[in-house]
Amino acid sequence: MSQLLIPVYRMHQPTLVSPCLLGEPCRICAIHAHCVAGHPCKGCRKGKAYECERAYPTPPAFVVKVTAAVQLVRDGVANFIHRNSALQLNFARLTHLRDVSCKVNGYVIWQYVIGVRCVQIAVELAWGKPLATVEISVVEVENRAQSVQCSA
Repeated sequence: MSQLLIPVYRMHQPTLVSPCLLGEPCRICAIHAHCVAGHPCKGCRKGKAYECERAYPTPPAFVVKVTAAVQLVRDGVANFIHRNSALQLNFARLTHLRDVSCKVNGYVIWQYVIGVRCVQIAVELAWGKPLATVEISVVEVENRAQSVQCSA
């Protein structure tokens, strides 16, 4: 029997995404629109997070077996989220595991093109850095051409 795999999210990785962010909020998000704007209600001031009706989990950074997940919680480096069906790490140290953010395939490119917000942020912040450029002066090119002609 194969063991179940538990999704694991990094400390600052979003765990839920909601279509309410794009417009036409659900009933709960409409009620808490003032809270997001800077005028929190009593529950939000007390730190009680509200749950969007239409929110769904984002792809996790990686997955671990149940025994490893329980060990991470016992060690105090992770907490259960999503009604105890996933983990979120408590530390921001980078892990050396390959995750979804490293996989650049046609699906990620298509999501960027159609305007998925989280993919656009990842591309523009992480991959949007300018590429290293190498400048070669005209003198270097001429010197190389002369050395090639002399050796021939």
